[in-house]
Amino acid sequence: MNASARSDAYASAFDRVRRRASDPETRVIATLLDEEPERLDRFTVQAAGLHVDIAKQRIAAGDLDELLTLARAAQLERQRDAMLEGECVNRSEHRAALHTVLRAPAGAADPRHMSGAIDEVAATLARMKELAESLRGGRWRGASGTRITDLVHVGIGGSRLGPQLACEALGARAHPAVRVHFLSNVDPDAWDRMRAALDAASTMVVIASKSWRTDETARNAAALRAWLLDGGVAPERLHLHLVAVTANVEAARAFGVPDRAILPFRDWVGGRFSLWSAIGFPVMVAIGAERFSCMLAGAHAMDLHFASAPLERNAPVLLALVSAWNRLALANSSEIVVPYCDALRSLPAHLQQLQMESNGKAVDIDGHPVGVATIPAVWGGVGTDAQHSYFQALHQGTVAHPVDFVVTIPARADPFARDRALIANAIAQGATLALGTTARRSGRTGSTDGGDALEVHRDLAGNRPSTTILVGELTPESFGALIALYEHKTAALGWLWRINSFDQWGVERGKQLAGAVERALGGEPSAGGSLDRSSRDLLERAANLLGARPSPAARDD
Repeated sequence: MNASARSDAYASAFDRVRRRASDPETRVIATLLDEEPERLDRFTVQAAGLHVDIAKQRIAAGDLDELLTLARAAQLERQRDAMLEGECVNRSEHRAALHTVLRAPAGAADPRHMSGAIDEVAATLARMKELAESLRGGRWRGASGTRITDLVHVGIGGSRLGPQLACEALGARAHPAVRVHFLSNVDPDAWDRMRAALDAASTMVVIASKSWRTDETARNAAALRAWLLDGGVAPERLHLHLVAVTANVEAARAFGVPDRAILPFRDWVGGRFSLWSAIGFPVMVAIGAERFSCMLAGAHAMDLHFASAPLERNAPVLLALVSAWNRLALANSSEIVVPYCDALRSLPAHLQQLQMESNGKAVDIDGHPVGVATIPAVWGGVGTDAQHSYFQALHQGTVAHPVDFVVTIPARADPFARDRALIANAIAQGATLALGTTARRSGRTGSTDGGDALEVHRDLAGNRPSTTILVGELTPESFGALIALYEHKTAALGWLWRINSFDQWGVERGKQLAGAVERALGGEPSAGGSLDRSSRDLLERAANLLGARPSPAARDD
């Protein structure tokens, strides 16, 4: 099929899906569950140990058939294979997107277009293991011979969100003698609060920056370097407190990091997909090399599922199809993730970056307007806490917001039955969103009688879509599979919308303009000349407030 025919087939398939999605009220979840006898078979799937249930989505079997036709018209399988084989799928940056190689087992075949990648990844993992086990075993000592007890990981975006999530998720398995901290925000108060509990003599600083030019990371790294020196670390022994994770090895050397403490990774590792690379070094320090390998194995199991399962039984693809459908069918612009697991409390934040930075695009791969709403805002919070904040709006608000329930099974039985309560709440919330209340379904609304009027206020409309991902016990393997599931969903969505999920040019302009604004705040008025009137006024007011502060010496007194 030539390019023109492929484009026509895609446009036709998308138009059919769009027309079906334009009248979603005709699809009632309760009716679909009752009247589609094969619904559970078609709308649930097992993948790498996870159970994914999309049966409570507002999608009929015929809708799913049309969505699968769209996926094939978008050549989703061909796009997937191209990514896995190391082709240049990130066309605007002329790069591959080979995060799956980072978790491939030793001895696996190189991607067809990336010779030597497996050996390179294995070499970095070996160096990570050597450094991590040295820290965990107390053999790596600071400048004064003190054991390293604290590791401060300095990075932002994907260099922080994934590793912090993993350390929290697997914290029950963390080494008791090495504490891991994450510093990302350039706000000096963030570091001031953290350093109060640290001692320079026993602190290791890990600087994680792919380019070594990320402004926030560079400034925080400079502050921590000065703190180490001020804390008594001799300049000639500063290297005993530094590790670098970067693709810019020369810049790390210039900063003073010795070669043995530089953990490299390549430019085909995107930041938001980088947990599995040397960026995950603090995770390996926390849980150990063996458990880190188990995490990689769980992600690899999901890679195998994504690569081989037919589209109609492919969990990441089904999640992507559901997301694309909801973006067309529902009058909302958000997608909510609620992990019923306190250890996964940072999952919504990680998925915000993964999905919104990847697919927050308005032009397609050919530079044309997409012509359809793309990524919704992703947000959420941990259950059951979330039930007491924004769930009221989910149940009775005027707009239906799709929810992903991520449910884990606590590792130990609880004598107070809190484990059962956690699971019961997750299942009950999904059922209530879908089915609503009896009064509403029976049509008893709007009465002016006192009792009935109150009942109306208690009614829940139902027909609110949700997906449930049953993880089982949260282990390194199941955690790895869960994150890889969402990574592949994100890529599949990009291919459905014909956008590049692997670049992020929109992030750069704000960074560039911030430099000019900072110069203006520092006394160079002409630097802010390109700003609008409102921004110039804010700049002047902020400059006055900055200038009115006491000096650092005065504050210290």
